[in-house]
Amino acid sequence: MTEVQSITVVAAVIRDDHGNILLARRPKDRHMGGLWEFPGGKMDAGEAPEEALRRELSEELGVSVGHLRPITFAVHQESGLRILLLFYSAEITSGTVTAREGQDVAWVAPDRLPAFEMPPADADLIDLLAGHSPP
Repeated sequence: MTEVQSITVVAAVIRDDHGNILLARRPKDRHMGGLWEFPGGKMDAGEAPEEALRRELSEELGVSVGHLRPITFAVHQESGLRILLLFYSAEITSGTVTAREGQDVAWVAPDRLPAFEMPPADADLIDLLAGHSPP
């Protein structure tokens, strides 16, 4: 039987004052490199999801966030890997979005989300945000 590595990832749906949603592009040398994603990252051992999301957004984008609310979750599975994704809505409480890891970032109108190449596990959330499925 093949051993499966399980990881938990937290990601944020952050909107600007115009309702656009923040996306970041994964570095090409990482798993699913080049795809756009909702910003966030892996939870460390013993870390609460909200704590991990605050840490990741500070490290990667230089922002502090608050008003975290769970939206949904998704599971992505491939050979030897299972990823549980926890999606939260969040608001920037301080800082300015800065791509600290050299990644591209973009503010995208919700109805334009389907035009961006994103990980398969994000599909249901994209449909929800773009108004293509009921909440």
